[in-house]
Amino acid sequence: MQGFMRGFYSISELVLRFAYVNVLWISFTLLGFIVFGFFPATIAMFTVVRKWILKETDISVFKTFWFTYKKEFLKGNLLGIIISLFGFFMYSNIRIVEATTVPTLKLLYIPNVIVILIFLLTLLYIFPVFVHFDVRLREGIKNAFILMAIQPIATFCMGTLTGFLCFIFFKIPGVIPFFSGSLIAFLLLWICNYVFAKINKATDYSVN
Repeated sequence: MQGFMRGFYSISELVLRFAYVNVLWISFTLLGFIVFGFFPATIAMFTVVRKWILKETDISVFKTFWFTYKKEFLKGNLLGIIISLFGFFMYSNIRIVEATTVPTLKLLYIPNVIVILIFLLTLLYIFPVFVHFDVRLREGIKNAFILMAIQPIATFCMGTLTGFLCFIFFKIPGVIPFFSGSLIAFLLLWICNYVFAKINKATDYSVN
């Protein structure tokens, strides 16, 4: 009975942690009027979840979140501008190709879809890379793209499982305020942590 209660307590504590950081994520996104708050809040959420994965469970979640939010506010919004502009450009391209009646331009539909897919898969690595490595924006985006390309199995798992979670949230919208961001962050960081460790091991081996 004691073992059951201990397990129940541990699970309850874990659920509350995920719910708490998700509420912080939404709250600080709103604090930045959504447009200016989303990316800094997302970086802060990934930073907290990464510490949990690294077994740093005794941190102050709010202090860590707030410190990271302030520190990465400008960098996060610059990242958001780059992603938004690129996304808008690709969306405009695909809409133009869909609307055109020129047969030659219609041939650009599949290449555009491929570019959009690559863009979305690269986004899966963006936040894990930025909270794991101390890199500039250009390097972070480049590294995210490289990891997406050289780790097809991890990329497939991240894309599939993220899609599955989004489907669950769509079917059960009541859980969105409590687990939507934090669960996806945990999933992506858990897989990326394995990828980072694998790369570090390969690098150490090649150096030795």
